Amino acid sequence: MGKLRRLRQQHDILALAGTLIACGVVLAPLLLGHPPARAQPPAGCIKSSWIDEVAHFVAVETGSNVPEVCVRFARQEKLDALVSWATAGRAHAETVAAVYVPTTREILLAHDLDPATPIARSYLVHELVHAQQFEQHADERASCAGALEGEAYNLQALYLHTQTSQHREDAFLLQVLGLFQSACGYSN
Repeated sequence: MGKLRRLRQQHDILALAGTLIACGVVLAPLLLGHPPARAQPPAGCIKSSWIDEVAHFVAVETGSNVPEVCVRFARQEKLDALVSWATAGRAHAETVAAVYVPTTREILLAHDLDPATPIARSYLVHELVHAQQFEQHADERASCAGALEGEAYNLQALYLHTQTSQHREDAFLLQVLGLFQSACGYSN
């Protein structure tokens, strides 16, 4: 009976891992290249204290400045279109929550996310890590895209862990997913 229970737990973790990948904590636009230099952020970017709080957290925890990015809300169709190559063959019930677009220096968040919740803000943490990685050209040195994802998942998990005890299980599962991703063979 114990072996069956462990197999169910492993299956549940792997199922959640697949869902989280498709939930926009994906480094979707790796193929789009590096962003051009920009003097001013485009109109329509969200300016809010919760974005500043998350950016501060990322900067402190990574010891690196967070590059200026435009954070916007986007319809689900737009997010899905940006990551269609990453979610091919996955269940239709899985949705993308956020994505970093290096060519435009934008982080697009699903329009139905509630930024008052730690889980929603954790997606921004994850994507800001990707913004840092591209700013520092880490994508050119990484052994695989999963190595970049592992770093982003780990900081996302740390953020959730520091916010409230009710997200400790989510944080643990993100750490496990980060381990899978950073193994490189898992993400291919």
